[in-house]
Amino acid sequence: MALPSRQLGALVVKLAALVIGIVVTAFATGYLYDELSFLSQQSSFSLGDVIVAVAALSLALTGVSLIASLPQSLRTRFARPRRVQRPRPIYGLGTMLAIGIGATLGSPLFILIPQNIIQYEFVSVGSLILAAVLSVLMAKVYADMYTDMRQKGLEAVGGPSFTRVAVGVRSARYFIARMSMWVANTTLAAYSKIVFLIFDYDYFPKILSGIGIGGFLATLVVYGIAIGLIAWTVLDSLYEQRLLRTTGVLQIFLTGILVAILVYHSALLGSVGSWNFSGILKFTAGGNWVVALAINTGYLYLLFFGFQEIQSLEQDAVPATRITIISWIKKGYTMDKARYLGLAMIMTVIITAAINIFYGLAVYAAHPDPTAVLQAQIPALYLASTFLGPGQELLIGIAFLIASVTTFVPAFLAATRHLAALGDDGYMPQSIARLSWLFTLVSIFLLAVGNENFLVDITDFMVLIGLGIIVLSSVWLRSARGIPISRVDALPIFVGASCFIAGGAVYLLSSSVVVFGTLAILFAYLVFDILELGRLGTQIFLSFFSLACLSLLGISPYVVHTGGTFLSLLPISAAAAQGLLVYLLLVAPLVLLANAYVDARVLSQSRR
Repeated sequence: MALPSRQLGALVVKLAALVIGIVVTAFATGYLYDELSFLSQQSSFSLGDVIVAVAALSLALTGVSLIASLPQSLRTRFARPRRVQRPRPIYGLGTMLAIGIGATLGSPLFILIPQNIIQYEFVSVGSLILAAVLSVLMAKVYADMYTDMRQKGLEAVGGPSFTRVAVGVRSARYFIARMSMWVANTTLAAYSKIVFLIFDYDYFPKILSGIGIGGFLATLVVYGIAIGLIAWTVLDSLYEQRLLRTTGVLQIFLTGILVAILVYHSALLGSVGSWNFSGILKFTAGGNWVVALAINTGYLYLLFFGFQEIQSLEQDAVPATRITIISWIKKGYTMDKARYLGLAMIMTVIITAAINIFYGLAVYAAHPDPTAVLQAQIPALYLASTFLGPGQELLIGIAFLIASVTTFVPAFLAATRHLAALGDDGYMPQSIARLSWLFTLVSIFLLAVGNENFLVDITDFMVLIGLGIIVLSSVWLRSARGIPISRVDALPIFVGASCFIAGGAVYLLSSSVVVFGTLAILFAYLVFDILELGRLGTQIFLSFFSLACLSLLGISPYVVHTGGTFLSLLPISAAAAQGLLVYLLLVAPLVLLANAYVDARVLSQSRR
């Protein structure tokens, strides 16, 4: 049966909005990426730079709204979707511990630890200990809140779920915590992929040549490793649930190898210098060592936050698990999920802290040339080659690749869980939430062409802010129940405050990181406010927001920066790209307004 002309016209508008939305989103996202990449490298920028970045952002949001309008309209209302039934959980204590340790012992260890211990001596060791203690306390708060939620029969996909229970789903604090953790995990996954491929192509061939492997065989090994990572990423994205068991087994296997290599190598490296720690009590970096301790703790905190990946995969954990050795001695002994997840998080921090400190002390005991260590791109390779020879350099190279993989996989899985949770909470249609893996994967590839050092710093900052909000949820939850603040709240308040202080201390190391991190938080708050307007309100607001940005561009003209990563892919000049931005800022809002009009008519008819 043919559609009435009115319905046919509405369908045409919807399809046109979808096509235009795809084009607008792709262009605006790439344009915004180039602009932010440029601004992140500048010490100062003009008002025009800010306006064009905001304009590109508004255009990207408008494009996403156009894309989302078709599935939204087909549903006729933006209701909270039903939760998707999850497959039978399969991960136990061993797998969760391997996930936490593997996610924590990442590639930054091979760079940050050697440089930090040489530059800050005892302050570096103190920072590692302090960061570990704070992480253990935070893991304890996580475990306590999770136990409380389990007793109430509530789900807890990642730490932000605690915030959701404490302040409600429609809360800016919850939305910001969830978005911060998604950004942090996505950025960490991107960083891991960057350093893996850079190391594989630039460093591994030299390591292989040191042990007599070169030519075609070396090329075959290098490309085989790269193709293997890419293929596994694609397969894990498409068949995540089917490959959960395989993923867990690989994580246990690779993490076991990584820990064994690090302990063995650290013991050899320290023995080279006969474990001589003379001079470690000096502080040659200059300034006040107490201030340096606070700043350094925030900087090194990235080495420990991997424990929270365990909480992100809570739905994949079995309700109860047997404990190796203990279950052999005491027949039938099992530990429930609330207890063993908390145990896994605390053990993760303790084990990784011991390995980090042991390796740091081994580096210092070898007494390497400080200048050479600070100038080396991957100091762990320099130390292995200089003091222990090609064989140990190869071993550290393998450990570096493994560490990148064991960090990437949990970070990617956690990021998809955080984004999907926003769909479960009604912040996006379920049709889009099911593609959380795709949005996360695209974001990873966009970030993967950026600066790896900036990614490390922004991850550190976003994690600290997100964790600070999550930990304080314990206090907010008690307050919501009418319970006054007491001694019980002292631990979460202390840990939450330490997260915010450490995050602020990052400003003294990299002001641009804190600026961009703060903008990311403000952006999350903006998105939250827009979503709270409802479907039609969101479309109307974004339409006028883009038109307002178009007017501002006319007042403050802007010249596109040439040489951007995205711009270089387009078959147009910089001036043409600027013209296209202006044109889309006019067309996209008008199409979105037309789409809003159609939605209003469709909704009014469906109600009647």
